[in-house]
Amino acid sequence: MRPDKLVLKVLRRSDTALDAAGIAGAVEADGGPGFDTGKIERVLAQLEKSGMVARVGEDSYRLLRERNLAVGRLSMNRKGFGFVSTPVGDIYVGKRDTGGAMHGDVVGVRLDTRRKHAGRSGEVVQVLERGITEIVGRFERHGGLGIVVPTDSRIRGDLFVDLSRSDAEVRPGEVVVTRITRYGDKRDAMQGVITEVLGPEDAPGVDVEIVIREHGLATDFPTEVTEAAGALVQDIDAEVERGRRDVRDLFTLTVDPADARDFDDAISIQREGKSFRLWVHIADVSHYVPWDSAIDVEARHRATSVYLVDRVLPMLPEHLSNVICSLNPDEDRLAFTVEMLVDKTGAIEWYECYPSVIRSDRRFDYDQVQGWFGGGGYPDPESERALTGFRTVAAWLHERRVARGGLDFETVEARVTLDEKGEPVDVVLRSRTDATNMIEEAMIAANEVVARHMTAARAPMVYRIHEDPDADALSQAAVILKEFGYPVQDMHGAGPGTFQKIIAFAHGRPEERLINSLLLRALERARYVDYLGPHFGLASEAYTHFTSPIRRYPDLIVHRLLKAQLIGKLDKGPIAEMVPELEWLAEHSSTMEREAEAAENESQKVKLVALMKRHLGETFEGIVTGVMGFGLFVQLENTAEGLVHVEAMTDDYYELDGERFMLRGANTGATYRLGQPVTVRVVDASVMERRLDFELA
Repeated sequence: MRPDKLVLKVLRRSDTALDAAGIAGAVEADGGPGFDTGKIERVLAQLEKSGMVARVGEDSYRLLRERNLAVGRLSMNRKGFGFVSTPVGDIYVGKRDTGGAMHGDVVGVRLDTRRKHAGRSGEVVQVLERGITEIVGRFERHGGLGIVVPTDSRIRGDLFVDLSRSDAEVRPGEVVVTRITRYGDKRDAMQGVITEVLGPEDAPGVDVEIVIREHGLATDFPTEVTEAAGALVQDIDAEVERGRRDVRDLFTLTVDPADARDFDDAISIQREGKSFRLWVHIADVSHYVPWDSAIDVEARHRATSVYLVDRVLPMLPEHLSNVICSLNPDEDRLAFTVEMLVDKTGAIEWYECYPSVIRSDRRFDYDQVQGWFGGGGYPDPESERALTGFRTVAAWLHERRVARGGLDFETVEARVTLDEKGEPVDVVLRSRTDATNMIEEAMIAANEVVARHMTAARAPMVYRIHEDPDADALSQAAVILKEFGYPVQDMHGAGPGTFQKIIAFAHGRPEERLINSLLLRALERARYVDYLGPHFGLASEAYTHFTSPIRRYPDLIVHRLLKAQLIGKLDKGPIAEMVPELEWLAEHSSTMEREAEAAENESQKVKLVALMKRHLGETFEGIVTGVMGFGLFVQLENTAEGLVHVEAMTDDYYELDGERFMLRGANTGATYRLGQPVTVRVVDASVMERRLDFELA
């Protein structure tokens, strides 16, 4: 029998994904010829190209029941529909077409050209890999039957628990974690076993634990990983002897948030004629974490650090992230340096990339630096010289970036502050400042230099791309902007210049935050890929992430690739073994980045709702951020958002004018439209559901 037929026969019988070694073993067990794994891998590659099998995860494959299905990961919306991210683009899946698939599953989707939904749409016809194996929810008991109602509204349907198989003592109303033993379909519900009881939903810390479990985030490190990290030691002198560049005599500083726990970037700067020489030093994590080591495998799985409201779930063990690799002041550290000569037009006249040894002289935070910019009082002349020079260079870089079409959104970051018991006490709004901007510009410049260098070298690479905005999203944004009276005729095919004009027009207006949010939603998400592509938001033809290897796995990959390219060892192990994996590593990193961002936002939201729960009956000023047939979404100054349901608008019968994003009273003619300032009263708050209910005051 032909090798491809033998492979398909094995996959047809298997209930799980198999790798080349597993398939080779199964073929031989069936009495077939003894194929080596290399032969099987070549057969699988051909079958994948023909659309007969799909690659799942790192190196495993599943048989596709239909030819030429689009394969990708399903992201469910809390309203019941979802999108499958595939090589041909995102495919919309209606709530009736999910085929029993859940959020996070890798699925095969059949395209449907007859659908009316804007863009591609389709139907899930096969679940290739389950993304969720556990569910967190509220336990309810009905006789001898246990039911778990998922807290994550992206998961449709309840889970039934066989209490006879569970040793956990659980009371109705408590939050539990269940392991799924049977996935649901159109006929039967999900089934599972309780593995952990988190406690009552209002118990301290349970709200964030729910978020962690919903997003499947790793918390504790395996013992072998912490032991491997703990065994690592500094080897500064030996590295200098091997030829690593020693730049410890440069005056070097770090500027980070006041609550930063690790420091992966530092800056040195010197005036050179009419130009500036700028050094961007990045922690050399790749020196300590080689490809396929125990630490690397765990970091690869996590792909990113997650910054929750009350804790950090790091990508690397603390001994690495906070000690050995962190660029702490007055301590020698191994770094990877991008040295640039920047002229007054913001152009980079010359650059060099090299592994280095640095010593940070000062640690500053953003608020300190911004205060000195506004009123002086620098701690010493050398710091003043460096910071003021850095501010000048950043302004040059920024001006050049904006001139070529780079976007600068006026965003506000809300951070809930907690007391020692984890209870919310306040909301701190962080806006962009000169201090934050100058670090951002330096990092962008270094990232671009590395991307362009690797592009010119034609070396394998992981890039950060940001595709052009979706045409349908732009059309919807244009309608809203016209309602606000913005000078926009048509946004079809709008380039960065159009976005810049809208951002400038919105500056200082009451709806500024709303407009910036609207434009951001119209943009595609930036993602990691293993091929060169443009970055729309930065107006960059080549961009990567190089500057945060302590907390982002793609940056660690880029460090390894750049280091190997500089010494001519891209074709040598272990880098040669990593290069074929770049495609799935980039996709996995993008997926985990989205999951981390969602978890971070939701952890803030649960504490924000808990804070607002203390203000039931109080009134607040807000702005209408959403208009639906069922009511108005209103965002307060502290970024808390809630719903004014039409049933609570008792002064009239309100109808939706969908074209103008407005509710209009049938009798009085009163209107409520997007961007309108309103006063609301807090009438209800559910931390479990992350929901706030308002009424107009």
